[in-house]
Amino acid sequence: MKTMILYQSKHHGNTKKLVDAICASDPEVQVIDVATVDKDHEEIDLSEYPLIGIASGIYYGKFDQTLLRIMQKSVFDGYMVFGLMTYGGKNKWYTRDLEGIARAQRATYIGTYGACGYDTFGPFKLVGGVMKGHPTAEEVQGAADWYERLIEEYGEPIQNEYVKRRKREAWEAAHPDPSMMAKLKNTARHIAGIHRKQG
Repeated sequence: MKTMILYQSKHHGNTKKLVDAICASDPEVQVIDVATVDKDHEEIDLSEYPLIGIASGIYYGKFDQTLLRIMQKSVFDGYMVFGLMTYGGKNKWYTRDLEGIARAQRATYIGTYGACGYDTFGPFKLVGGVMKGHPTAEEVQGAADWYERLIEEYGEPIQNEYVKRRKREAWEAAHPDPSMMAKLKNTARHIAGIHRKQG
């Protein structure tokens, strides 16, 4: 399935290992390192992809903020989204921002694969880091296996939703919503017409 993964992998490249494993397992997967995205043009056209991945290390308990900002500008109604993450310590709340943006944008959040990652971020640097040796080869392969199961189990519904979204987008492009100025003019004409009738 044609998939785009947006990722940010700082410091030790832990998250990139997961992304690379998925790319190696499926030639239809494409990636964008958001570190290379121009800060003045952060909206990325993802309309041609049935599935969008958001991949990040966890920094101070959160997904990378640049990545989340780009997601907010690029993921819209009807998009199907999954997450990938690496972390120094497990926490069930890591994906709250990712899920929240998906809900706010009316996108569907499918789930997340997470693995431990060598972490020397912030205070962990003082103790030489945590989770040395992670992600392991097994954890990296686990990302590819998780993605493969995702496509096997949900590929058809994802593709069906994509077709619906593209049809809706085509209809909206052919039937643009009137501009605010046009709406104001129509309202003014309507009010003027009422006054003329009453006069």
